[in-house]
Amino acid sequence: MLTKYWRTWRVILVILTLLTSVYLSGCQTVTPTKAVVSPPETSGSSQKPELASDGKDTEIPPSSETPQEPTGEKKDETIPEQKTETDSQQETEAVPEQKTETIPVVPADESDKNPSPTPPPALPQTPVHPYYGLDGTPPSAPGLAMRIRAFSKEPQKIAYLTFDDGPYPNTTPRILKVLRDEDVRATFFVLGKQVERYPELLKAEYEQGEGIGNHSYSHDYLSIYRSPETFLAEIKQTEDLIFKAIGTRPRIVRAPGGTQGHFHINYYNALDAANYLIYDWNVSAGDASAPLVSADLLVHNIESQVSGKSRVIILMHDAGDKVTTVDALPRIVKYLKQQGYTFGVITPKVAPVLFPGGFNS
Repeated sequence: MLTKYWRTWRVILVILTLLTSVYLSGCQTVTPTKAVVSPPETSGSSQKPELASDGKDTEIPPSSETPQEPTGEKKDETIPEQKTETDSQQETEAVPEQKTETIPVVPADESDKNPSPTPPPALPQTPVHPYYGLDGTPPSAPGLAMRIRAFSKEPQKIAYLTFDDGPYPNTTPRILKVLRDEDVRATFFVLGKQVERYPELLKAEYEQGEGIGNHSYSHDYLSIYRSPETFLAEIKQTEDLIFKAIGTRPRIVRAPGGTQGHFHINYYNALDAANYLIYDWNVSAGDASAPLVSADLLVHNIESQVSGKSRVIILMHDAGDKVTTVDALPRIVKYLKQQGYTFGVITPKVAPVLFPGGFNS
């Protein structure tokens, strides 16, 4: 009996011994972990923000050696997002102002100190073709319906001086004086808003025998080129103002900026149905290419563009800031006279010219 109980107690002791060994083994495993996560000694100074790779004062996330609170559960460690080389490049590209480029200073050329009196090359010339033939035959294109008109026979060489955007008190009277002194005529395509302000200047143009044309009321592209109807409405508004000032209704029209890029076939049909004629140009002084263009360059532009042409419609402006156009005008007139040109006024009897490309768009 004792032997039987002894064996039973012996088995129980073996089991207890094994359980004790397992327990002690587990305690030895946990103890080093606590030693690893315990806070290390620091010098007591706080960590300062560092400069991030993008050049901004950005605080760098704590490193893996920064003290952490111990816990009995398995830690859910959050690894701070590290910027890769590609990420740094993308940040640099997104903020181009951070890039610094060294631009070499090039010493001025001696020729810049004493510029040549030769004017720069002329502006590129826009090609044009007749709107109607001199025999009155209208252009032909699908959907284009224009009436046959009769136009006057012209001299062998003729120049039509035209001025857009006026009248203005500081330029228009001076241009009228040059025309009187040179005994030549010109055509003024006026804006309705300027006629409203200075009807007496329009009257002076008309009484001197100059041609009067319609250049819209506002010259506002976003407004007038919304549709053929809005364009025609501004033309009629300006026509009424012209009639109030001088008692006549001009039938000649110039589109602000020209027809190219603004008109399509419905504009031509609408104007023709309302008995208007539209005029572009085949020579430009270039006085609208910048706020102030030198008189020398304006003269040079016209001299280079009239070469080889027997019939020229010359674009200039009498807006308030075009004082160099006034200065250049006597020289322009003198040159055209030397080349054998006579001067004409645009009326509905003068065959128009038009920039190409509008009829089929």
